[in-house]
Amino acid sequence: RLCWSPARRQTIYNYEAVQDVELSLQVGDTVHILEMYEGRCSSQGLWEENRSKSRSFFKFYICGIFPETYIHLKEAIVKDRGQHETVIPSELPLGQELTATLREWAVIWHRLYVNNKTTQFRHVQQLTYSLIEWRSQILSGTLPKDELAELKKKVTAKIDYGNRILGLDLVVRDDNGNILDPDETSTISLFKAHETASKRIDERIQEEKSLQQSLDLRGQPIFNSTHTYSLYVNFKNFVCNIGEDAELLMSLYDPDLSKFISENYLVRWGSNGMPKEIEKLNNLQAVFTDLSSSDLIRPRISLVCQIVRVGHMELKDGKKHTCGLRRPFGVAVMDITDIIHGKVDDEEKQHFIPFQQIAMETYIRQRQLIMSPLIASHVIGENEPLTSVFNKVIAAKEVNHKGQGLWVSLKLLPGDLAQVQKDFSHLVDRSTAVARKMGFPEIILPGDVRNDIYVTLIQGEFDKGKKKTPKNVEVTMSVHDEDGNLQEKAIHPGAGYEGVSEYKSVVYYQVKQPCWYETVKVAIAIEEVSRCHLRFTFRHRSSQESRDRSERAFGMGFVKLMNADGTTLQDGKHNLIIYKGDNKKMEDAKSYLTLPCTKTEMEEKEAPSGKNLHSLANFTPTKDSTKDSFQIATVICSTKLTQNGRACAGDSSKTELLFAALKALKYLFRFIVQSRVLYLRWVQPSLPGPLLGNPLEFLPVNTTKTDILHQILYH
Repeated sequence: RLCWSPARRQTIYNYEAVQDVELSLQVGDTVHILEMYEGRCSSQGLWEENRSKSRSFFKFYICGIFPETYIHLKEAIVKDRGQHETVIPSELPLGQELTATLREWAVIWHRLYVNNKTTQFRHVQQLTYSLIEWRSQILSGTLPKDELAELKKKVTAKIDYGNRILGLDLVVRDDNGNILDPDETSTISLFKAHETASKRIDERIQEEKSLQQSLDLRGQPIFNSTHTYSLYVNFKNFVCNIGEDAELLMSLYDPDLSKFISENYLVRWGSNGMPKEIEKLNNLQAVFTDLSSSDLIRPRISLVCQIVRVGHMELKDGKKHTCGLRRPFGVAVMDITDIIHGKVDDEEKQHFIPFQQIAMETYIRQRQLIMSPLIASHVIGENEPLTSVFNKVIAAKEVNHKGQGLWVSLKLLPGDLAQVQKDFSHLVDRSTAVARKMGFPEIILPGDVRNDIYVTLIQGEFDKGKKKTPKNVEVTMSVHDEDGNLQEKAIHPGAGYEGVSEYKSVVYYQVKQPCWYETVKVAIAIEEVSRCHLRFTFRHRSSQESRDRSERAFGMGFVKLMNADGTTLQDGKHNLIIYKGDNKKMEDAKSYLTLPCTKTEMEEKEAPSGKNLHSLANFTPTKDSTKDSFQIATVICSTKLTQNGRACAGDSSKTELLFAALKALKYLFRFIVQSRVLYLRWVQPSLPGPLLGNPLEFLPVNTTKTDILHQILYH
């Protein structure tokens, strides 16, 4: 059935034309529907749209047919229906301009990448991310008029600034950011507006340049001589009506990558509103070290804080209820991009970081039953992944903190720990906690010896068994050697405190699939790594103290820190097998160390033999019997250990590799010598014979490879 249906639609999926009469589509293309016939559309494809009346883009129409399901209808106003009709989008003009700008910048952005213009590429990337975020806010339609007007000024200023640094045309606007129509504006008014806009953009560019160079200008001899930086944090106060003890875990976070950059800085806060250790009052300081220049140019970076309540399962519980449980309570997030970029430099200024409370899942379910018919719920649930919680708080325009939050002062310092202790002794002393980056700096100094293993408890899934509701699972992590001996104080939940022998995770109330995202550091002697493994035990925690005492661990998992080939545990995620059995067997390392620890290892061992390993050592892995699962992630920062199998080869293999390297070096020297001799013969035929023969012949016998290279290249 053929019908006339003029409309404006947006492509939502790529479509590749097969026949000549068909029209190829790419996501985001705008098409003008002319006719429809049984799910097929006949239309014109608009490759480029006019961004503004004062700045023209070519319009290129192609007619063709395509499936209707590949497009989405956009609201539009059609004037003068017929062959000469005009389709005007109902979308805000600012939204259309943003879309056209992003498309144009994307092409230039790709060109900058191909041409290896790193600085401009990063700059355009940062501008593009800002426009994308603002566009989503505008298209949501939830902004009040005053906020929309304020955002409009920011968007137009950013677009004009970006167009200028990219060498594009200037769009002339009025004071409200609206594009001036040359047909309705006099020439003199256009000229004055153009002059004003150009002057304003030049001032903005000059301001950006000064801010970008402020890091060098304020301490050029210091900042230019180092490639490592440190962030000094002075924790002033924490105001929150918890009623129980709390743990505050602060770290650096990249919201664009949803990735933690540093290890935690731990502050233990008492129920009386003061630090647990009274001697730390007004002396809670930390320095986040090992930040490289690549960290300083991240588009965004945040200081995040997770608040964990230590007490009862619920705040209303009494004396007969279990205490000492670690429960999620809230988060606090601060954007510190300007401080990291060197735009703000005042260690005396106190910054307020608002507190966002996390609700229990039972409360959320009740709220959804009551409020879902009326309004959408924006409450953050306790079982949401920590990265998701931080991203939600970062994306939120305002946080209803009710005066609760943290006060901190911050300062970016040039240099590693030893350097900042020397140059900024009034800020950083021996009592200052040191939180290292979860990775290496750009330059590793000879004396910097690290053997840090970062373990993240990601998520798990646990069958409720005979219980009517899901379990309140607590994970206990510990480090043991091959004989089962516990390694004392090997686990570090955060900088500022000594290590602990056992680390207990946060407990989520009646959640089948808890998501922890808790990261701890395991620090043991390098010679002990080959003998050690991590053990994880899983236990249900009851809110009633009498019941909780009788609860025993229902499962156990482990992972070895070193593989059989001498390499350390690979970085990345690991799906561990949860073994169930007698509690004494779970504590006997010799009973389980012969078993596979990950599901990948089990599949590799079962495949060649064809035997089922489930019944070994009186353990039952949950691969077939239950749906229990547990996932961790590891990152190893070690200057001694390696994850490369070739580096751990035997003596014969090492000898072969050494001879192969020397042979390659010999050919390399010969090539360099011949190339240099040919060049010298061409530029100066009268050079003496020894230099034109073999330059290596007249070198001393004990000449090093460095001397040979120096002789070849510079003499």
